[in-house]
This record gives sequence, C-alpha cells and structure tokens, in this order.
Amino acid sequence: MDQLSHAELVDKNFVLFAEGCFGLFTSKIAASIIRYRGDRCVAVIDSRKAGQTVQDVLGYGGAIPIVSRVEHVVNLRPEVMVIGKGLHSAELPSGWKPHILAAVQNGLHLINSIHFRLTGDPDIARAIREKGITVWETKDAPTVALNKARVLDLDTWVIHTCGSDSNIGKKTAGLEIWNEANRRGIRTGFAATGQSGMLISGHGVAVDGVPGDFMAGAVEHVVMEAAAGNEWVVVEGQGSLNHIGFSSVALAILHGALPHALVFCHRLGAERTKVWETPIIPIPELIRINEELTVFERPAKVAAISVNSFGFSEDDFRREAEKLEADTGLPVVDPVREGGAARLVDILRAHQRETADRLPARRR
Repeated sequence: MDQLSHAELVDKNFVLFAEGCFGLFTSKIAASIIRYRGDRCVAVIDSRKAGQTVQDVLGYGGAIPIVSRVEHVVNLRPEVMVIGKGLHSAELPSGWKPHILAAVQNGLHLINSIHFRLTGDPDIARAIREKGITVWETKDAPTVALNKARVLDLDTWVIHTCGSDSNIGKKTAGLEIWNEANRRGIRTGFAATGQSGMLISGHGVAVDGVPGDFMAGAVEHVVMEAAAGNEWVVVEGQGSLNHIGFSSVALAILHGALPHALVFCHRLGAERTKVWETPIIPIPELIRINEELTVFERPAKVAAISVNSFGFSEDDFRREAEKLEADTGLPVVDPVREGGAARLVDILRAHQRETADRLPARRR
C-alpha cells in the first residue's frame, strides 16, 4: 500500500483515541482537533466516558459519539486513528496497546502524538508491516540546519504567541488570528510547532522532539515555509520561559521565529503552572522577560494579551480582564469567548503600522 503524506492523512475521516483522559484540559490535542477539524472526526475512544457525546464533555463539538473500542465505530468508516493525548513520558501506556493493534487490524492509518515510537513495540510493528498502513510519528525530528536568522531577510511580518504556561491557549490564539487575518484578505501562514497545530494545518514540526541545538533551526525552517506567498506568519508558541520543564522550547521558538510582535497568552486566574505547580510570577514581569529575550536585531513588543477565561462568568471575566489591562497597560482579549480574533487582528494591524518605521533594515 502506498504511504500517505501528512496533508493527506489530516484530510481523512478519523477516530480520536483519548483512552482514560478525554477532556478540555486533559487531552489538549484531542480537544484542539475537535475545535478546528471536528467535521472529520467520526468518534472518540475513551471507555470512561463511553455513551456520552463530545458536546457533553467539551461543551462544543456536537453529537460526535464517545465509545470504548475502535471496533464499535468501524461501521462509520474512519480511515485514521489519531492518538489525541500527549504524554510527559516516553513509554507506551500498557492499556493502550490493544486499542492500537485493533486499529491497525481494521486497516486504520495512525497518527501518533506521544514520544514512544509505535514501531518500537514488536507486535505493533509487525501488524503495521502486514497491513501496509501509514504511521505519522509527529515527534520524529526533521533533518534541519542550525538557525541562521534567515527570517530577518523576509518581507513577511511575523507574530508569535508566547505565554505564562503550557496548555493555556497559545495555539488557539494563533489559529484564531490566522483564520481571521485570512478572512480579511491578509494572506497569512501558520507555523505549527507542536502536534495539534500540525494535525490541524497539515505541516510543521514538533519542536520538543528536536535535539536542543537544532530547535531554533527547525522553527526557522517552518517559518520560512509558512511565509512563502504570505504577508503575515503566525508562529504557534510552546511552553513558557518561566516553565521549569519547557523553557528551552519557548526560547528556541522565540529566537528561531524572530517575531516582529508578540501576543502574550495566559489562563485567567491561574497562579501556578499545571502539573509542576510552580508559582507564576506577575504577568507584567513575564511580559518584560519575553520582550527582553527577543534578539537585538529585531526587538519585539507584546501587542496584546490573549486569555483563556474558561469557567468564568461574564461579569467575573470583565472584572479580571480590566484588572489585567490596568496592570499591564495592554488590551486583553479572549478570542474564544468573543467568537474569534477580530479584535486581536485590529490590534496587530495597528501595531504593525505603529512600529513599521522602527524596524531595522533587512540583511542582504
């Protein structure tokens, strides 16, 4: 059987595997794909929530069923199974293997979002060979060069979503800006730096799977590709500079993307990072750190703050947003609550005009 390209895989109907973890914050990849490619999803696998719908669990996504086994949805003709949960581990959870084998035996191609390579298991590898299916290991590192700051030579205006923690909406803010800018006729590319963005856009790189010295070069490569024929590029952020686990990835993206403007992302009300439980230092200080770590050849400023206000009432959201605006002197937007990034794009266009005369000349 011919192997499929990444773009072909993400264009097919799929079943999402999120065994034991499907939820808005517990399976970030799955939740993101449902939001942006839900029309291709025929079902979600999670035995703990079987019998419910995606709408029941996420609050969006409609009547997509949640089932306990892939065999229960073969009649819906999925062509791909997407592992929709990233792990802070390089191991294959013991309970996942039967599900993966069942998907392969039923002829489903696989998109793998975890660090464990599926062919590292002899039984799964044998089944993959016998069935001739395509496996996209999203954590495979591409062959890339070191960062050479070629982004400085582009005519394209580069926007980067940074933030205060992992899983707070950096990708969502970026995708909403991408969608709205293109809707307005601003030709905009999306530079995906993680699995969710890759599965939604069909291209990019999972930067956390790249050796340290080459992470910034991988980001440079993705930005250069996304810039072709476009006026803007939106670069998806990962981790945060204050995160004890993922600061290196955040810095590599900042230096590989060499942005003209930053959109700072934050989960409203959060005081500690997820999982690691380290204190989040004041947002004005985090914004200053991000701005100061942009390179001297292209110093970038935060143009706006994009917040995730899930769980807040409208009154509470307004009160917290106004406080954050007063603390930072920056506009605060929730693109999900506000139904899109219209206000963010307005702010970014104004920021582009205001800073145009302060840009250093491009290298030649």
